[in-house]
Amino acid sequence: MNRYTRQLIGVLSFLVAAAACSGVSYNSDFDPQVDFSGYSTYAWAEDVSADAVKDRGIAPLDEKRIIDAVDQVLSAKGYRRVTSGTPDFVTHFYITTQEKVDVNTYYSGWGYYGGYGGAQTYVNQWTQGTLVVDILDLAEKDLAWRGWATGAVDDYDRKSPEQKTADINKLIAGILKGFPPGS
Repeated sequence: MNRYTRQLIGVLSFLVAAAACSGVSYNSDFDPQVDFSGYSTYAWAEDVSADAVKDRGIAPLDEKRIIDAVDQVLSAKGYRRVTSGTPDFVTHFYITTQEKVDVNTYYSGWGYYGGYGGAQTYVNQWTQGTLVVDILDLAEKDLAWRGWATGAVDDYDRKSPEQKTADINKLIAGILKGFPPGS
């Protein structure tokens, strides 16, 4: 299995596993100099720039699910997506994965310094995935806000399309919970 295939499987698995909210951590950061109260319209980076990266290395249906989920959350927060004119901000997302290894040794014994007994070592390999959503201030042409979710990867291919959509919606809602800052 080549690296691209492993990463694709890992990313898809991460999205659904993270959406299930078990072991997922959410975080965000922002530029305190940005006045978020002036934002009302947005576009996707791909809509405003022909140079924007379109291939994120995930299945097209899952990419659409993520875009739809972001659109739903932003719309619920009062932002309007535009496809022409100049929006107040643009949004973009990307995904990263990283292989992790946990090694744990458990000692059992009795007597002086555990002299009788033994040790058992367990090695656990897993993939950590991170989904990042960026909000870029168009006037300043700079990153204004970034939210992300990080979690372990689980099986993806066993989910129905409806389960995938529900899980991704939950994941994106968690990421965008802190946007705009102070909300």
